[in-house]
Amino acid sequence: MHHLSGPSSEPTAVPGRPVGGQRGAPPPAAHGTSPAPKRLSSLTGLRFAAAVAVLYTHSMLMIDPDLAENLGPEVWVGGSAVSLFFILSGYVLTHSAHPDDTARAFWRRRAVKIFPNHIVIWCVIIAALIGTGASTFTGGAGIAAGLSSLFLVHTWVPSHLFVSAGNPVSWSLAAEVFFYLLFPVMLPWIKRLSPRGLLIGAATALAVVWSWPVFCALVVNPDGASFPEYWFLYMLPVTRLPEFVLGMIAARIAASGLRIPRIGVIPAALGVIGAVVINPEILPQRFLYAASTVAPLVMLVYATAELDLRDRRSVLRARPVVFLGELSYAMYLVHFLVLGLLYLGLRGHGWSNLDVVLLALPFVLLVSWLLHAGVERPCVRRFSTSRARARSRAAAAS
Repeated sequence: MHHLSGPSSEPTAVPGRPVGGQRGAPPPAAHGTSPAPKRLSSLTGLRFAAAVAVLYTHSMLMIDPDLAENLGPEVWVGGSAVSLFFILSGYVLTHSAHPDDTARAFWRRRAVKIFPNHIVIWCVIIAALIGTGASTFTGGAGIAAGLSSLFLVHTWVPSHLFVSAGNPVSWSLAAEVFFYLLFPVMLPWIKRLSPRGLLIGAATALAVVWSWPVFCALVVNPDGASFPEYWFLYMLPVTRLPEFVLGMIAARIAASGLRIPRIGVIPAALGVIGAVVINPEILPQRFLYAASTVAPLVMLVYATAELDLRDRRSVLRARPVVFLGELSYAMYLVHFLVLGLLYLGLRGHGWSNLDVVLLALPFVLLVSWLLHAGVERPCVRRFSTSRARARSRAAAAS
């Protein structure tokens, strides 16, 4: 397995200042509007942990390339982080959804969040490949693959050339874009579910995730080839959609007041770790891409969000951790590029792979901050809302 990554970071909700002496309480609503959702800062901190997991996997693959063949827990750590990102996206977007929002406004905000960082890194990678004379982008197929990665549709094509084109970790963004397109359609349906319907929906989504490997073995890839299975179970956006839906349902369960057994963050995290370590020894590989960890990951997201919703103490809500979580999207986009460039520049000068990784880590954080502060944050502030909508909001507030 290769090209592990996580999707873009999401806004944790509409930020609000505490009122009435209650930490994390939403601000009072303006006349005729709904109150802003409570800020889920602990999920932002959890996103940084997921980004570190992806960085860890790619670093270990660079240090010991044989891990790509052995597929031990070091590899599946990053794979589980991808699933965690998808579940987080579904939860956060559902929690922060405003009843007065429109599909067009939602899609605008998502595009502004996703594409500026992606385009910048894509341009850097393409320039580096062309400068080194890489043959990947010569010929019509190579150009088509590169452009498909720019527009984040490349993972719909079952081709090595397409899924690895451009920034190799951008495949998960293609899945996120697909989720975003469907979100305005799915949200009203999920909001209409009764408490019992939410439980049935969650069980159904879990069953679908577990059924994909069986379907793949019987229909998609009966010959047992490695790439078709990897593409269908790991990279195809449709296959990953149930994980996003599980995040949406988890957010609705939390909002509905449905009583379910409480599981703390630490037991949920231990469940994820146990699944990552133990399942590769007992399950076929096709179940490890998502199915084997999806249930404990949903429980981890739900338990982490409960820390904020119930005003409980949380290390993940500490300001430095939240700040790092805000860098997670930029970090996930740049880390593969930084690792690769330093490896190419230093491998012929007596540096070991471990030395390259250790040198790369501070550069990953630095470049992530530069991308976040110089591209992501200014674009979100400037382009998330159209000028006409911003003027109408200002007029309504006044």
